Amino acid sequence: MQLVIIICLLSITCSAQVDTVLNRYREYLFRTAQHPKAGEVKQWMDSLDAQGQWPDVNYLDKEPADWKVARHLKRIGEMSLAWAYPESPYYHDDVVLQKTFVALDHWLVKRYQNSNWWHNQIGVPRYARDILILLRHELSPERFRQALEVLAQHRVQGRGAGANLMWSADLGLHYGLLAGDNALVNRCRELMVNEIAVSDGEGIQADNSFHQHSKRLQMFQYGKAFLWETVRVAWQLRGTPLALPEDKADIMTSFVLEGWQWMARGINTVPGTMDRSSSRVGELRSPDLRPLIPFLMELQPSRAAAFKKMMSIQNGGETLEGFRYYPYSDFSVFHRSGFSFFVKTISTRTLPTESFNGENLKGKLLNSGDAYLIRNGQEYFDLMPAWDWTALPGVTTFKAAAKITQHAFAGSVSNGVSGLTAMDYALTDQAQQKKLSARKFWACHNDAVVCLVSDITGTGLTDDIYTAMDQSRWQGDVTVNKKGNVLAAGTHKLKDVKWIHHAGFVYMPIHFYKASVELRLQSVTANWKTINVSQPDKNFSEKIFMPVLHHEGNNGLSAGYAIAYCPVPEQAAKLAAKPGWSVLRNSKDCQAVLFDDGTMMASFFNAHTLPFHSFTLEVDRPCLVMVSSNKMYVSDPLHQGGAVRVKWNNTVRNIDVPADGTSAEAGIVESPRK
Repeated sequence: MQLVIIICLLSITCSAQVDTVLNRYREYLFRTAQHPKAGEVKQWMDSLDAQGQWPDVNYLDKEPADWKVARHLKRIGEMSLAWAYPESPYYHDDVVLQKTFVALDHWLVKRYQNSNWWHNQIGVPRYARDILILLRHELSPERFRQALEVLAQHRVQGRGAGANLMWSADLGLHYGLLAGDNALVNRCRELMVNEIAVSDGEGIQADNSFHQHSKRLQMFQYGKAFLWETVRVAWQLRGTPLALPEDKADIMTSFVLEGWQWMARGINTVPGTMDRSSSRVGELRSPDLRPLIPFLMELQPSRAAAFKKMMSIQNGGETLEGFRYYPYSDFSVFHRSGFSFFVKTISTRTLPTESFNGENLKGKLLNSGDAYLIRNGQEYFDLMPAWDWTALPGVTTFKAAAKITQHAFAGSVSNGVSGLTAMDYALTDQAQQKKLSARKFWACHNDAVVCLVSDITGTGLTDDIYTAMDQSRWQGDVTVNKKGNVLAAGTHKLKDVKWIHHAGFVYMPIHFYKASVELRLQSVTANWKTINVSQPDKNFSEKIFMPVLHHEGNNGLSAGYAIAYCPVPEQAAKLAAKPGWSVLRNSKDCQAVLFDDGTMMASFFNAHTLPFHSFTLEVDRPCLVMVSSNKMYVSDPLHQGGAVRVKWNNTVRNIDVPADGTSAEAGIVESPRK
């Protein structure tokens, strides 16, 4: 008798825990979903035919990326939400419920499939899960059984699959809860626990970046799915026997606060953080975590202050400040109160951009030193269809360039406030008959970024070589060289350019030799389908600002420009007349800049000596060096680690640099002055 009582109590407890987890999922949907408007729900009810189909859904669509047939299930989920949500005007409306059943029955009969496994095993089961949980007490036993079969299309993937593992294990967990399969619930929970880890494969990296599809930075694509799924599941399971270990919440918190929020300015990011998904409408706002932050605070109340600050930043009330380098992803970011700068380099340790399922059709040179400026978030948002993809922001290139050549030398050195990024750089055409090589360098300090290009060498090239200093949305007056000299729309070929002011930034060519600027201010007709076949096929107009620095010649030339935050043209004129920096060297062996406050940054591609003013800096191997506030920092852009011999004037130091490319503090030194 006692054993029977214990078994009954365990059964009641288990049932209560299942209800807790599933009801929390309902609450999560209520709090985070984009609720359908009353007019939309009415239209869906009115237009649904007797067979349970909608006239605006293409049931013959075979598109592997944005599969139009799945909109049928998505709509059923939204109608289920309208019926279940207490604040909805259709709350517990029987007409809505019966129409939802008609549409659901259509899918349960047809069981549509797509050639892309993701829709069949993840996308469709996710919709089925939502419908089941929202309507589980209203579905007849037969409908429940058949809907559960659709959810059962999921295939739980093995460890190391990153976001795909989290998607599939989450579906398995909920299937197990709904079907009473405790073994499956425990197996899927264990898979998720193991996947929330710092990895050298796909998933969260040691620097809090995120990889998917091998060594590709996918922070706001697959990383987004991983984060949202993981935080939500951890929140659902908290306080139950299935709760995730505390250290897993710590990993996710670090990922959010030290990785996620730094790779964006508020809710705005750049193509370099997300690879092919930047070719989708609205994706550059993927960093927006405001709906999820309350769940993070409930999950880790000890970090509530940090999450509140992040909420303020995402609402535009505050900004991050500092320099961060993500060595596992070849990505650097520089945040200031007035703007943010991002640069995505590449090395033999990371991979070029990807293009499949008809996405990212023109982005072959993404991840090739593309560099971006964000001040108000309008600079690049949904601008990609209007881009000239042969002139990506920050990329030194030629018209026929098609492939980036990966070299080992790529890295950053930083004190956390300012920093330098450098890379060994080469592009080829598709046939690899034409080649461009160079050294590239970005020094970020105060409100300026000094960009140097050295040893520009072309092989088999008759094409012009050029660098787009930017390619952003045209926002307001463009002033050149003097106040009041505002340019009209058109393509302007300019000589002797001292400065160009636009939308809070000044662009200043550094004249090592004769150079010209082509400034394009133009309206462009664009269409999303030209870069992603799954996106809307509709023309629209955009205004483009694109200052292009042309490099005349291709035999070891040097070039450069500086970009600085300048709210008004008057400040631009003053800065151009008296820059706060000077270029010490821009050669094949060394690139170096000295700022007025004594901050010096140098990139050495070989053992080399750099004499300047009354100082001498000598190194015995490739490295990056920064001196600021009487401290020296050194890093290894080859990611080999070991000792670097640095001679600063007459003092020699042997500095042990980390093999992961991060910076080592090398002690107290005398800072130089201009």
